Amino acid sequence: MLAKVPKKRSDGRSNFRSLIEYVTRADDGHAHDIETITNCLSLDTAYAEMHAVADRSARVRDPVFHFVISWREKEQPDKAQVFEAGYAALDALGMSSDGHQYIFAIHRDTDNVHLHVVVNRVNLETGRAVHPGLSYLKLDRCMRELELRHGWEHDHGPYAIVERDGQRAIERNRAHGRDQKSRPARARDMEAFTGVESLATYADGEPRRNVLTVLEKPSATWQDVHETLARHGLELRIKGQGLAVYVKGRDDLTPVKASSVHEQLGRGRLEKRLGPWVEPMRIIRVSSAERSYVEREIDKVRTTRREARARMRAALRARYEGDHARARRELDAARQQVRTRHQNEYRTLLERHRHARERIRSSGMASAERKAAYSVSAFERARELEALREQQWAERKAFMRPQTWREWVEMMARQGDEAAIAQLRGWAYADRRRRKPAQEPERRNRITGMFGDNTDPLPPKRAQVMENWTWRVDTVTGNVDYLRRSARQFTDEGWAVVFESNAAQWDTMLAGLLLARQKFGPRIDVTGSEDFRERTAELVVTQRLDLTFGDEALEVRRLQLIHLQQQRTQADTAHQVLAAMSPRRTTDGPHMAGPRSEPSPDGPER
Repeated sequence: MLAKVPKKRSDGRSNFRSLIEYVTRADDGHAHDIETITNCLSLDTAYAEMHAVADRSARVRDPVFHFVISWREKEQPDKAQVFEAGYAALDALGMSSDGHQYIFAIHRDTDNVHLHVVVNRVNLETGRAVHPGLSYLKLDRCMRELELRHGWEHDHGPYAIVERDGQRAIERNRAHGRDQKSRPARARDMEAFTGVESLATYADGEPRRNVLTVLEKPSATWQDVHETLARHGLELRIKGQGLAVYVKGRDDLTPVKASSVHEQLGRGRLEKRLGPWVEPMRIIRVSSAERSYVEREIDKVRTTRREARARMRAALRARYEGDHARARRELDAARQQVRTRHQNEYRTLLERHRHARERIRSSGMASAERKAAYSVSAFERARELEALREQQWAERKAFMRPQTWREWVEMMARQGDEAAIAQLRGWAYADRRRRKPAQEPERRNRITGMFGDNTDPLPPKRAQVMENWTWRVDTVTGNVDYLRRSARQFTDEGWAVVFESNAAQWDTMLAGLLLARQKFGPRIDVTGSEDFRERTAELVVTQRLDLTFGDEALEVRRLQLIHLQQQRTQADTAHQVLAAMSPRRTTDGPHMAGPRSEPSPDGPER
């Protein structure tokens, strides 16, 4: 379990109302998927109640306190366990549920169940505000206590679970702060600016712990250290006068100084412990890794992206509320005008027939003739009233009611609105979680990033493949289809660019690759048929695209194609030089081979 206090507003003026709306609403703008509990009178009045209590303290500047408790991906605590964690965290912070107003909101719309806690720092009875200093440490210790109580897996933080005399105890993890600070500046910058886990952070996790466990054994050898790192796809090499940790098969990645991972991994410490440096055995060098380092997104960036998406969808909802209110006012005004006109038309018709009856009454006709005239007049009156009712009903029916929230979002998505597409993706994601997902077709041809995330499709207006292309948004899933001559060529499904056909034209594949490069960056993964993977590698090389592959086999193939391309270029250059140096031949003599034919316009030469 992890507990996090999100960054507060820079002006220190958090708002109860906006925060409560954020934590208690799902992606579709409603609260039906969120489990909540509060000691206020109701969720609707909670913000006003909290403000009223906070106003009792003249000294408090920002009474709002918000933190999040998150469980690991495979852990599914029930509602009682989640709320128990919330109450324990409040007690640890000195803001018990008896004296402070709070709201708990359970979110199960992501891979990690998490609880949002909003609490008023001002005490209900004393009117004094609690200042939760060192809240990160207090919450982390509370998380370890809950992990012990419920048998959940232990997370890494300022506090750790240790064995003391056969008993499990909670102690400060002194190495945690040092390890955080010991990360190279380049690694910290990488995580801060790209949101991708650095090699230093990866090596500092399970690989470091496993190696230190091995070094605790009296019989430890260099091969034990090499084998332990190899299981994580890492290896030790001599670099300068010291040692560095490398990713196996990825010399393009900057290695990490071994002593920065842990002081015991420095060359001096290891040689003193294990003897002079020994290279790993061949069986270790060629062994397969149980896990490996990939440039995956760190949790902080996922949280930031999720919060940004929530703000964007909240702004979209506000836009809809404004448009809906304006449309409702215009509809009410138009209906009132039509209602007034219809009433006048009805009264005019009745008045006209009343005068007709009076004329019949004063006409001096015989009784039989007058009765017949009355009958005809009544028939005409009924016929005209029926015709008038049908006409007026048709006019009322023609009024366009204001669009529902779903209809309005679909309309905006068809126009390429980024927030509307994100909202459709949120609805589709929630639907998939509520029902068993359909079996996905196997071996679909698709290009993805190096980390699976529920990324939204790129807004079509921002995509760089728009020239000579058209697009349409699927209003059910939020996916964006790209079309050529009214036929779908590929689809941006957010986390992947998908090609439905193995026979995609080269220009279509190039457009899809450029879109993937724009979405996922220079490192991608390609799955599907072997023909599709081979053609993708060829296209990347022939078009000199700044792309590499996460799949080791496909990356090796790309490098082979580059080598072959260089060999052909060198051979052509040598051929041209020899041709220039050779004496001119007569037309009757042998001819030199002509220049290589140009590649087919359908794609790279195979």
